[in-house]
Amino acid sequence: MIQAQIDLLLQYFAPQSDEIVRARDEYYAATGGEVHEEDRCYETRMQAFFNWFLFDWKMGDSTPVERYLREKGSQLSAQDKDLLLGCTKSRLALYEYRGLRGLFTRPKKGQVRVRDAVTGDKFDVTERRQMHGLEIGDLFEARLVPVERTWHFSTSFTYHPREMNNVIWREIKRRKKARKADARQLCFELEKMALQQDRFRNVNIDAIYNFKTPFLSKRAGRSEAQQGG
Repeated sequence: MIQAQIDLLLQYFAPQSDEIVRARDEYYAATGGEVHEEDRCYETRMQAFFNWFLFDWKMGDSTPVERYLREKGSQLSAQDKDLLLGCTKSRLALYEYRGLRGLFTRPKKGQVRVRDAVTGDKFDVTERRQMHGLEIGDLFEARLVPVERTWHFSTSFTYHPREMNNVIWREIKRRKKARKADARQLCFELEKMALQQDRFRNVNIDAIYNFKTPFLSKRAGRSEAQQGG
């Protein structure tokens, strides 16, 4: 549902390559580094970047989607305008998959329920495709877009191994207790870990999903010690 709007926006802003490069460099710096076409996660990481650039990156005083609406909004159909207005209010967070479950109410037909892992807020998301591979309790990063009084997934997803669920939940609890539970920062840290897991398949996953001692910082420390010795 959102893909056509993303393609439209990317085509519109493609001539501003310097702006896209600046945004890309900032995004890569925050999420673990540049990805290449040979990386298994290349497509998903590029979707995550495109979403972030179009909906979050500031070009002056507005995001690209806000700027497009200001410049081209009068030429859009009511449906396209509603979709793009929803994109200006998108919600990036780490979510727990709840499927069709509900204590007092269940999602409507064609919807699935997710829970924000930081705030605990629940969302019924219109999603007619089967979300293959997900089990109740799985954690994943996604961006929700409000359209016509319902929520829809955008095109950006980052999935995390379910064997690391307890580690992630403990970190969320720790940050909330310290009042430092920033959802965006948590997503970026987890994106970095997901990229490292994809690239370092021979490394124990517990060493990668490690909030106390980030994996690459340990490697850098060892390298510096070896050079100094």
